[in-house]
Amino acid sequence: MKLIFILLTLILPVNLWASDEARNTTNAEYAKWIDEMKTATRGPFKNVKWFCNDGSLLPPKAYACKNHGGGQQRGNYTKHAQTLRDNGYYIANFLGGIDAKKAVKKADFNNQYNQIILEKFLTHIDDGWILRKAQYYRGAVQAEQERNGAHDLLVALSAEKEWITYRYLGLRTGVRLLPHGKDTASIQKIRQMAASLAASDKSFKKLRVKIHNDPDAGDAEMIRHYVKTKQGKHVSDYKKYTELANEIDRVYQAPPVSELLRKDAKIFSGDPSLQKYLRNAANTLEEDSSPKHQYIYTAATLADLRNFLPEIKSASARLRILDLSLSLEAVNFKAGTELRKSMGTLKRIERIR
Repeated sequence: MKLIFILLTLILPVNLWASDEARNTTNAEYAKWIDEMKTATRGPFKNVKWFCNDGSLLPPKAYACKNHGGGQQRGNYTKHAQTLRDNGYYIANFLGGIDAKKAVKKADFNNQYNQIILEKFLTHIDDGWILRKAQYYRGAVQAEQERNGAHDLLVALSAEKEWITYRYLGLRTGVRLLPHGKDTASIQKIRQMAASLAASDKSFKKLRVKIHNDPDAGDAEMIRHYVKTKQGKHVSDYKKYTELANEIDRVYQAPPVSELLRKDAKIFSGDPSLQKYLRNAANTLEEDSSPKHQYIYTAATLADLRNFLPEIKSASARLRILDLSLSLEAVNFKAGTELRKSMGTLKRIERIR
């Protein structure tokens, strides 16, 4: 229901003055186009072009924009994709080459950002969504350019007061979903990947429920065993199951979060109070490895790091703290899962805490 509500808030401004009949007809047609993109070999793109900074549109040849002020190579929208974008449905978004500081100042930026994040969420849970086939279309998406653009955008947002206060959740969601140079393992990401596999493989549903409700390190081996029993039946999906198993390994074999806290503490030499806090947090987490202590203390640390953000002057340093918070969140989820197994033995006041 939350996803449906978000979708509605995004589409309501479109065709606002059209009649109900006209609007419903248009939206039905748009929905059909989206479905067609999911199965199209090139998705929302008709070809790949160089988009030069002087406005030139050139064929995909090496250094095509060298004499045109530089530029970006990427997918060129189909007529349907361009029509959707022209009418306020920002699909197939690119962040490579973005002028982030100018972008965040635009009047409709918040709407665009919401749709960028929503699209990224859909690609995670719906097997690529409109890029389901296009993700294999060579040259359409330049991963390094997209990571650099996402990093610039998140830094620009981190510099804005509103995005580290009342828009904090939106910024942190962007840090979680937009690859930007730091790939943080996340139990939430694992759940999304498992849900996507279960949507196309009904026999995986039981494992998906296990991963969602009671995740642990052994899930990786269970998935690999599952793949062996399915040899020849889901050949095209082997890679996706392996990616999920590897992601689980990354979460449960990651270095202790105390190491990350100390590593960041060394970097924040210009902020002694934050530096001291991170080192104390590392020490406190190492003092007691019980799920109860880890759960309560990581929750408190997450809140403290959020409160620290306005005091940190550097926008890139703020982004680093947000990345660190995702690592702490993973520990919090793991500890919470362990605690659920012992809830029946706790006193009521302990459960409330």
